[in-house]
Parts: sequence; C-alpha cells; structure tokens
Amino acid sequence: MSLENRLNRLELKMRATVPVLEVPFNTDDCITKMGLDPVVVRESAYRTSRSLAEVISEAFGIEPREFARQIREMTNYGR
Repeated sequence: MSLENRLNRLELKMRATVPVLEVPFNTDDCITKMGLDPVVVRESAYRTSRSLAEVISEAFGIEPREFARQIREMTNYGR
C-alpha cells in the first residue's frame, strides 16, 4: 500500500462522521430581539468608532465586560 493511500485512509477516518450544519445567524435579528433598532445601533457604533457590543451594553446600562459575560452565559445555557 502506498503512502498516499495510507494518508487518504487516515484522512477519511479523521473526518467527522456527522456533517456540521451551519446555523444562519443574523446580527440584526438579535439586536431587534433585544428591543433595539439595528440601524441606530450600527450608526452609533460607526459614529463613535466602537463595537456593536459596546453600544448595546451602553444602551442597557451594563458594563461591556458584564454584557459579554452574560452573552456567553446565555449561549452556553442554550447548548
């Protein structure tokens, strides 16, 4: 058996047996679910040269680190 055949077999064994499905993710939908207007949030972020997360956390009156922690917590809870 040639080295190329062995490598091909190893690659086939190492591939995931279940294909990974990509879940469509729309940031604007998430911002809307939070009760904010995505256009206003994006314009504010662009105008102040900050990230969307910083603008959203400010709108809720939460520190950006706390906001990020809560988002991670909610994401892990949903798994």
